[in-house]
Amino acid sequence: MDTTVNSTTEAPKTSKKHFDTMPESIAKMKQTFGNASLPQIFAVMVTVGYTAEKIAALNAELTQLETLCQTQIKEYGDEDAEQQKFNAKRAEISKAFVQHRGLSRILFKNSAPARLTLQLEVEIPKAYPAWTQLVSNFYAQLSVNPDLQLQANTVGITAPVVASQKQAIADLQALKATLLKETGEAQAATDARDAAFDALYPKYTDYIKYAKITCSPTINCSNHLALR
Repeated sequence: MDTTVNSTTEAPKTSKKHFDTMPESIAKMKQTFGNASLPQIFAVMVTVGYTAEKIAALNAELTQLETLCQTQIKEYGDEDAEQQKFNAKRAEISKAFVQHRGLSRILFKNSAPARLTLQLEVEIPKAYPAWTQLVSNFYAQLSVNPDLQLQANTVGITAPVVASQKQAIADLQALKATLLKETGEAQAATDARDAAFDALYPKYTDYIKYAKITCSPTINCSNHLALR
């Protein structure tokens, strides 16, 4: 019996390509530009235009990029902190609102006008703008309608409770404004970081291309430059 395996039936081997993350690329640039002034490397690379001034400029750009990276991390940390504050305040308001709304639906089960005014038949939306409008309307209507407030008192939704919820909503809106500000600053920091990286990375790849040609075989640069 012929047991020869037909090579055409073998599964093709796929090569796995690794794409550097930004931190990995920055680490390689730091190694490369940091060692660019080493005598054995500088003597070769200066012949293709990499003077001390040019190397210093590349290192200055890299330092600026690292600073922008740290700024971006800080800004996203600030945004996350504000997001947590916002989420906690909204959850606090929502918990009370759901309870108050449930009590009101029982209390005003036979009053169509009250149910309409307080929007008790409307499904609670998830989106923040629509959710805020529904919650704000509920407490605003109680605060301006003495008859509704008088009846609500009987199930514990007193005027001070309503006032407290209205203040909490105002606080939430202030937190939202701060969160939007932090989000904008985080995005701006990301854009600045990305722009600096995009400007420097091609200069790094050009340097590597020159190094691969000029350093070999006269000098082994692999231990000092990120040639791989």
